[in-house]
Amino acid sequence: MKFIEKHPYLLITAAVILACFVFQVPFGWSLLILLGYGLIVYIVNLGTAVGWTGYLLDGLLRRPKFVHKLYRFAIQHNTRCVYAMLAYGMDLLKEGDYATALDLFEKVLARDKVNPMLVKYAEQDLAIAYWKMGQLKKGIEVMEKMIEKYEYFTPDFYTTLGYFYIEAGDYEKAQEYTDKALELSEAHGPAFDNLGQIAFRQGQYEEAEKYFSRALDMKDTMVDSKYHLGLIYEHWGNLEAAAEYFAAAHQSTITGMNTITREQVDAKYNEYWGDGAAEECPSSTGSLDTENIETDDDPDDIETEER
Repeated sequence: MKFIEKHPYLLITAAVILACFVFQVPFGWSLLILLGYGLIVYIVNLGTAVGWTGYLLDGLLRRPKFVHKLYRFAIQHNTRCVYAMLAYGMDLLKEGDYATALDLFEKVLARDKVNPMLVKYAEQDLAIAYWKMGQLKKGIEVMEKMIEKYEYFTPDFYTTLGYFYIEAGDYEKAQEYTDKALELSEAHGPAFDNLGQIAFRQGQYEEAEKYFSRALDMKDTMVDSKYHLGLIYEHWGNLEAAAEYFAAAHQSTITGMNTITREQVDAKYNEYWGDGAAEECPSSTGSLDTENIETDDDPDDIETEER
């Protein structure tokens, strides 16, 4: 009964098909009746239907602007497609529109009868939105409450919470949660980036260099690790290596989900490779082979905590 209450149109569709069969309606007319009925259902549930359309096309098309128009239309028309709301919210996080993303996640969590798995995703994304809006304490509170509510977590969850504690300056807690991520996946690149940042912020540059290098061994598109390696080599006076890592970071995709910003990376890149930097940069005579630098060209491949 609960399934019927939740999906009444499926029951009606079955009834229409049965009626066509019982009354021996010709196939062509039956098809037209079903198409007409489907159109009516689509219009009556326009927001939800468009939301599902956008969500399905999101995985098939590489046209985010078009899909985002569908998402916005669906949300304006009170869509019940939570998948669309979460997908759009994640895209907004990557684009840096944190306030709108936060509003979407809060709307998902305010709804009744939402799949518990989707609630869990929404809570984690909400925590990230809080962090990006400068409300780190709220982000930590959300994720700590999740630990009380749920039993199983992904490495991304622990790495995210670990990074929050890095930002808060609690390196012991950061280490604890990062270790939990590595217990689940020994090859989790963002966890090694966390370890690198813990060491880096405490001035342990040799340890940090090892961890950031390990992070890139695990996942060679991690722009955060490239940038910090550039800072380390710059600190050591190895400007040629620093220039290479800043160039590699510059050529990588950077989204609103990263721990560094495009502005930070571009500022360092311009110091070494911008106009007027030729005399200062030891590699500017052409020793850097930019064609062989690994880059991350597809922002859609970035996971919740990938950096």
